[in-house]
Amino acid sequence: MKLYSRKRKSPIKILVIITLLAGFAFAVSKQFLAKKINDIVVAQIGDENIYKSEIEKKLKEVFANNQNNSQISFDKLPDQVLELFAREIFLDRKIVAEAKRLGIDNSAEIKDSIENFKTSTIRQAYINSSLKDVVTDQKIVEKFNEMNAEAENKNEYKYFQIVLKEQLQAENIYKELKSPKKPLKFNEGARKYSIDAQSSGNGGEVDYKQEASIQKEVLDNLKNLKKDEISKPFQSGSDWFIVKFADLKKSKPLEFESTKEYIRHLLKIDEVEKINGKFVKDNKVKILLKRDPINSDKKPLEENKPVENSVEQNKNIEQEKNEETVQQPAPESTPEQESAKEPEQQPVESNQQKL
Repeated sequence: MKLYSRKRKSPIKILVIITLLAGFAFAVSKQFLAKKINDIVVAQIGDENIYKSEIEKKLKEVFANNQNNSQISFDKLPDQVLELFAREIFLDRKIVAEAKRLGIDNSAEIKDSIENFKTSTIRQAYINSSLKDVVTDQKIVEKFNEMNAEAENKNEYKYFQIVLKEQLQAENIYKELKSPKKPLKFNEGARKYSIDAQSSGNGGEVDYKQEASIQKEVLDNLKNLKKDEISKPFQSGSDWFIVKFADLKKSKPLEFESTKEYIRHLLKIDEVEKINGKFVKDNKVKILLKRDPINSDKKPLEENKPVENSVEQNKNIEQEKNEETVQQPAPESTPEQESAKEPEQQPVESNQQKL
C-alpha cells in the first residue's frame, strides 16, 4: 500500500498541470498565429498556402535593381503575375527542402556562397544606412541648381564622328572622305568603320550634347570647324577620331523632374567614394606574393613580339614537326641533330637584328 501511495498524485495537482500545459500550448499557438494574423492567403498549391507577405518579399527581390520599384505594388499585380510568383515561392520551398534532405546545404561551396552573400548584404546595408541621411531632397535641389549654373551660357554641339583604333586606318579613311573623284560619305564611313556602338548605327550622329560632357580633344576640334566641315584625324584617349561639325545652340536650363533621379545617383556615387576613402585613407596595397621573375616576364614578351617574328616562329615550328615525323627519337642528341637545329635558329636571330 505504501508503494502505491507514493506514486499517486492528487486530482487537484493533475488538474493544475493540465491547466498549465494547456495555457502554455495556447500561448505558443497564439504567438505562432500572430505572425500570420495580418497576412492574407493569396493562393494555394496542393495543401500549401502562399501568403501575401511572401509575394511582396519576392516582388522586392525581382525588382531590387529597378529604380521605379517603389511604384510596383502588390495591389496592382494581375492574376497571371500572382500565379507566377506563387509558383516560384512553392518551388523555393520544395527545392530548398529537398536540397537540405540531401545535405547539399552543408557543402563547403554553398556555405562560402552564403557567407559571401551575407558579407555583401551587410556592406550594402551599411552604405544604405549612411546614405539615408545624406542624399536628401535638399541636397538634390542644391546639386540641381549648381548644375544649372554651370550649364548657363554654355553650348550644345551636334556632330558626327568616326571612332577608330588605329592611326593608319584613320588617315586612310580621311583620304577617302576628302577624295576629289568619288569621296566616301561620312555616314557610310561611320556605319562601316566606326567602333562606337551608340553612334555608328546612326551614321555617326551625336545629337545635341553639352560641351561639358564632350571629350576635350573632340570639343577643341569642333570649335575650329565650320558647318559640315570634317576634321583631320586626331587622338583622344586610346582611340582616333574624325568628326564633322553639324550645329550649335545654347544650352537649355535643366528640368528638375526629369533629372532629379540622375542627380540622386550622382550624389550616391560621391558619398560611396567618401565612405570608401574613410576606411582606405592613405593605406597602400602591398603585394606579398612572391613570383618567379623569369616566368612572369616571359608571357608579356611573347605577346609583344612583332608579327614578322611570330610568323617566322610558326614556320620553324612546322619545320620541326615535319622533321620529327621523319627522324626517330633517340635518347641522346647526335651531332647530326644538333647541326639540324642550328639553321632553325638563324632566321629568328636575323629578325631580331633587323628589329
